[in-house]
Amino acid sequence: MGTSINLPTPAGGDWTDVKREINSLLGDAVSRNAQKLISNVIGAAGGMGFPSTRGGSGGTGGGAGGGGRGRSGGSVRNASVGSAVSSLGSFATALQGGDLGAALDTLGLGELRGRSAAEVVARIAEHIAGISDGLQQELLGATLRDAILDAAALEGDHSYQNLDAALQGFLAREGIEGLIECFLTKYVFDRVWTLIENHVTLRTDSIDESVALSSAVERGCRSQVETLIEDLRAEGRFDRVDWFGPAGQELGNGIVSTLEFRLRNPEPPE
Repeated sequence: MGTSINLPTPAGGDWTDVKREINSLLGDAVSRNAQKLISNVIGAAGGMGFPSTRGGSGGTGGGAGGGGRGRSGGSVRNASVGSAVSSLGSFATALQGGDLGAALDTLGLGELRGRSAAEVVARIAEHIAGISDGLQQELLGATLRDAILDAAALEGDHSYQNLDAALQGFLAREGIEGLIECFLTKYVFDRVWTLIENHVTLRTDSIDESVALSSAVERGCRSQVETLIEDLRAEGRFDRVDWFGPAGQELGNGIVSTLEFRLRNPEPPE
């Protein structure tokens, strides 16, 4: 479950409420809605991004809109996540307009033509994640790689040509926003689970309980991301954005900022 990042769950402050919520969800209550837990974790962690070890980072843009259900000004710690969204959008745009080779050229990775699917995807993820550092870079790289591989859904043939065709097919069905949705769902889940898995392991010896809680958290993250993407799609925000320019960066930042606001302030379950 999650990435290979293994962290102790922080203690004190808001993390006390996080641990209490985890305890309340284990056992018979594990199938309950996990939105409150997700909200508590994102709040206690200070946002969707890990702090940079470089001593600073660029800011983010404003909210992306989305059904008028809350906007946020964003935070410096989210900047690399927003940049990853816009870079992924640029890559997907180039792929739609040409082929995988053209998309690789936009990243300066044209030398990967003809390489295996695993190597190509790993290098794409590594390149995009290179905008960050430390744990943030590791988390971005892992979730970008998994998202692209899931979108391709390769079976048997892991050749460059099959990767090209598979990604083209995915974008034809789901659009650029579908790839962004896949990435953000994985990213938010791994961001949350990385921080709480240690406490879950300490509180229960039951693999079934741990898996059930992990599944509940994943469903909660997926629901929030899906709703936001649906709202943005309905507003036509993906129809008119230039992912290669400032508007693409602004939308990427805004998506992350608005998503964080919604994660921190979930609507009560019906």
